[in-house]
Amino acid sequence: GSKVLGEVSLTCNAWQAGNTDGYFAVTGHWIEETTPMQWELKSVLVGFTWLCNAHNGERLGQALYKLVNRIGIAHK
Repeated sequence: GSKVLGEVSLTCNAWQAGNTDGYFAVTGHWIEETTPMQWELKSVLVGFTWLCNAHNGERLGQALYKLVNRIGIAHK
């Protein structure tokens, strides 16, 4: 796959279905300069995962790190 050369901005969404099933999605956004002075906003779903039990801050942080580390952008 292709690599993003600059910074990556992340948006996260967590929700709970029913009483126990939690879900967590992360989307990455960046700008590419396709030709000089022509920029394009790019977005991609980085990951989607099921969270067991409640999704508190610690669990969300762990899930986020696991997703960005898996695709190699934890350093960004």
